[in-house]
Amino acid sequence: MEAFIQRLERSTLWQAVIYFVLGVLILLYPRFFFDVMVYVIAGYLAIMGIWMIFQGLRRRQGGLPPTFFMGLIYLILAAVVFFFADTLASLLPILIGALFLFGGIIRLIQALGYRQSMSGRWLWFLIGSLLWIGVGILMLTNPFSSLLVLFQLFGGILIAIAVLELFLYFTIRSTKRQARY
Repeated sequence: MEAFIQRLERSTLWQAVIYFVLGVLILLYPRFFFDVMVYVIAGYLAIMGIWMIFQGLRRRQGGLPPTFFMGLIYLILAAVVFFFADTLASLLPILIGALFLFGGIIRLIQALGYRQSMSGRWLWFLIGSLLWIGVGILMLTNPFSSLLVLFQLFGGILIAIAVLELFLYFTIRSTKRQARY
């Protein structure tokens, strides 16, 4: 049991360090990490496609099996991701922006309905709905920049997770010491 706790303690510390470093780097260089992700995803799809094509060619009996065609599809997807990454990525903020805008409008209608029943507290709902609408409009009017901001937000979340992992590390360490005494 003590060996398990020792490994857990060590892995938790390493996770915290890795999350923190990645989070800071993503915050500072979001475009670079976006490009790296595109290459990793395209590379993965290409490797899977080539693997499936070879598997299909090895197992053919009187015709090409479905795995061969799945391999071709993977290769086509790899090419699409690689060559059209910016276009595909620009669609994501548009979709998220539309969801924020729609959700904000719904929340605005709710806030106005709360005006009579919640006296002064309805203003918090109004402010929240206006923030939702603002984020939605921002993402719809400038989708690629907002994608990089989302990516930076992901970096910030990684830093927050790193802090939590560090807290967990010290909690495990403290618990381990208390167990000895």
